[in-house]
Amino acid sequence: MQELPTSLCSEGQDSVLNKRKRKSQKMSTQENNSDEIRGIASDINRLCMNELYLDVEVEDQRLPGHRYILAARSEYFRALLYGDMAESKEREIRLEVPVEAFRVILEYIYSDKLPLSTLAVDKIIDVLVLAHLYGLKDVETAISKYLQQNLAVSNVIVILNAARLYDLDQLTAGCLMFMDNNMVDLLKHDSIQMLSKESFEEVLGRESFSAPEVEIFRTLCKWRENNPNEDNQTLFSLVRLPLMTIDDLLHVVRPSGIFKSDIIFDAIDQVNIGKNLPHRVVTLPGENLTSAKPLAQPFVLVVKLQSQVVVSVSVSCDQTHWDSVGNVIVPYRTISPVLITPRTVRYIRITSISCGIENCDLKAMYKE
Repeated sequence: MQELPTSLCSEGQDSVLNKRKRKSQKMSTQENNSDEIRGIASDINRLCMNELYLDVEVEDQRLPGHRYILAARSEYFRALLYGDMAESKEREIRLEVPVEAFRVILEYIYSDKLPLSTLAVDKIIDVLVLAHLYGLKDVETAISKYLQQNLAVSNVIVILNAARLYDLDQLTAGCLMFMDNNMVDLLKHDSIQMLSKESFEEVLGRESFSAPEVEIFRTLCKWRENNPNEDNQTLFSLVRLPLMTIDDLLHVVRPSGIFKSDIIFDAIDQVNIGKNLPHRVVTLPGENLTSAKPLAQPFVLVVKLQSQVVVSVSVSCDQTHWDSVGNVIVPYRTISPVLITPRTVRYIRITSISCGIENCDLKAMYKE
């Protein structure tokens, strides 16, 4: 093996050492800069609610603030404190806002932090209102995501009202989907009486809000009592009377006096016929739909029996009017799919023609 001259080796080693030294110095400089940035951020954070160097005070509680920082973080405060408004010449400015929510906004302005997990939903809504007023889009987005992740039957109404008011489309969609999936519990909860008329109309117009129609009607009656100054005719026009039983129409709807008798009798005629009813339906691809939940069709019915048998398959929405799908031969221990044409179904009935049915496995899957 040929050896390199000593001088070249030394130069090469020096070159490598110098590169390593320069790299180490560069990394050290970057680390120092990072420390400086963290120090600056920490210093600004310490100014929050601190009277040191303050040059502006907010609200009756005299919350301390700093013009340059407020103006740099919000166009609203930039215009307020450095524009042509009277507040630009005042040491103290008055804002008619919730103090607790404004403290949260101040903390965000000074530190980029939002302690949402420590706040109740109503307080978070207050912060959302201020964020919208002050043009803090990042705060609006963060609050929208947090609320969507923490939806509950007890808070979804107030969140939906706020989402619609401030045009938060993604949060609105999340609230409506949550309501679809929790409709029965929601109709029983007192919070639904806080739902705005516009939001209620949107909810009732959705095909996927497939709650029992008589419960929807009862909830609307209670909502009308709590909101006497609202025009409720458009809301009641969204109630689908033919989806109720005749008993409900005669003993729940008719005594209320909300609908004229001829409208109720027309609904009774539709119930008796049992066809082309205005069902509320939803599609659930990939789920086994053999439950009592109304479905949008078509779907595939899969039958598996322990012995070969001929079965008759019928479907219904009310267990009174049954539509025959047809007869199917199910071979021994094999799966036999049955494609059902588009229709709305709540109940599936399988009856044996050739012999008894034992150990029947049944699945209903939506077919796209």
